[in-house]
Amino acid sequence: MNLNYLDSKANHLIKLTNTSNMASNTLRNPRELHNLKNFIDQITTTLPSSIKISTSIGDSETFYNHYENSLIFNTRIQTNPFVIVYCENELDVITTYNAATKNELPIRVRAGGHDHEGECSGTNTIVIDVSKINHIKVDPKTKIASIGPGNKFIRLTTELAKEDVMIPHGTCATVGIAGFTMGGGWGPWTRENGMCCESLVGVDILLGNGEIVKLDVDKNGKVPELLWALRGGGGMSYGIVTELRIQTFPLPPALYRFELEWNCYEDISMLCLKETIPTIKVLKNWERLIQSDDTPSLVGTNFKINGLPWEKNKPIDVNTIAHNCILYGYWKGDKASLDAFIKKEFTGDLAPCWKNIEAPTGADYPKDTYGLNLMNSWDRESLPRIQTKMGFKNVNGIPFKPDEDKPAPHKITSRLVNKEGLGYEGKNGYEQLLKSLTSDLILKGNRTLGLFTYVTLGAIAGDFYKKHPNGNGSAFPYKDKLYTIQYQCWWNAEGKEIEKEQDSFVYDRTNRALDWIEKSREIEIQNTSGAFISFKDNSIPTETYFSYNYDKLKEIKINYSKDEYNHFRTRKTII
Repeated sequence: MNLNYLDSKANHLIKLTNTSNMASNTLRNPRELHNLKNFIDQITTTLPSSIKISTSIGDSETFYNHYENSLIFNTRIQTNPFVIVYCENELDVITTYNAATKNELPIRVRAGGHDHEGECSGTNTIVIDVSKINHIKVDPKTKIASIGPGNKFIRLTTELAKEDVMIPHGTCATVGIAGFTMGGGWGPWTRENGMCCESLVGVDILLGNGEIVKLDVDKNGKVPELLWALRGGGGMSYGIVTELRIQTFPLPPALYRFELEWNCYEDISMLCLKETIPTIKVLKNWERLIQSDDTPSLVGTNFKINGLPWEKNKPIDVNTIAHNCILYGYWKGDKASLDAFIKKEFTGDLAPCWKNIEAPTGADYPKDTYGLNLMNSWDRESLPRIQTKMGFKNVNGIPFKPDEDKPAPHKITSRLVNKEGLGYEGKNGYEQLLKSLTSDLILKGNRTLGLFTYVTLGAIAGDFYKKHPNGNGSAFPYKDKLYTIQYQCWWNAEGKEIEKEQDSFVYDRTNRALDWIEKSREIEIQNTSGAFISFKDNSIPTETYFSYNYDKLKEIKINYSKDEYNHFRTRKTII
């Protein structure tokens, strides 16, 4: 980096822009410029020379490299931090944090980069990137895994599987463990093992005064208050976590991931449906299954309903309206029991138009593909599903390489269904949900242009929270909910669409699709409440995410974080 370049501009504002959608980086006054120079001087002399440091200050190549380094998973949002420091251990984090705060520069913390509102980064900030702190160690006696915050699920779950243990992980391979756990941690093991935050038994955390503290559940099961807050109380609010300690569970002999689809699309154009099985019948059946005491082997499941284009003011009969629906399930057991389950629960007019059972993973199968098998891309029609439907054969029983969850522009919002379900006491929850998915703001042909609007419903109810209604004691406030509702809008996930940039016709339609998200956020759906911080939408009040725990979380932040100047602050932190 060229420090002379900084000196030569000491009395001027510097504005670095390009012709793309990149946010401007503006040094607002000479003092800020002076502080930035001091910060860079300090970290370049105190951090090891091997540490990667990215900044836009310098020549054009440096600028564009920094632009790429600044990208996050939601490419709808582009920020331009002053500096990104790729920390490799706890000492690097301490050094970078203390240098930033000493020079009055705001910080952000980035691991997986999946924050849907981009709060893992920020323009005119110092980004402390912990993605290289990715150690994994499983205690042979306690089976507690010590995990660096930079671990992503594709690698983490594979390494744990090699040890014949697992944690309640998520469904997307490139999500990082830290933000996932601190936000709650929903996934394919939730019905059997709860949210990942329930298994968090210890952390190392950097507090606002620059010191590291170690927090652990004691031998009597007592959880320190600050650790309790980190178990589902949101990320970054309380400090910078440099290690998580998570209680694992034994990896079962076999785990099957399967998909069932109703109202399949007529052909690859995705404009017409082959069948018209009422969505409400399929949805009610899925809701029944996750409430049942007889489905313990279904350790986790989510249900996707694709939005349906509709003429404005045209009547909607919710008893007959049909949407494309996909059930994703995770089955602990052998294939014969899974086949029997599908045959029993999805027969007659509930028979799916398409079924796919993937090759098993588990203790009795190769462990080095566990993380790879997690990868999926729900924002579009996945290539492996199309290949399977078209009759292509797997080689030696090996499944087609799954689609990776690639960065793409998107917007989401959420709420949760109360424990009684959408139809409790004759309420209109089903009708209101399905009407929200049948809209004139969803245009015909969107899907062929790579624009997708849908909801995913993630099951919370299951054996774990029936047996442990308080979980293991955590700040996640929605343990008693039946499932999450996540409204999603994605576009330009494909490379061919990305390359078109603003010439893509999808941009003629995104405004209306985003209006659909806005309208869905505001619509009344009876027997729903709250919102899930992992599905962050900045338009939702912060208190809604944390419900009855909000006041206690604020007190913990004040009492324990030692963050006098509130360095740990973004739009959706506790304070």
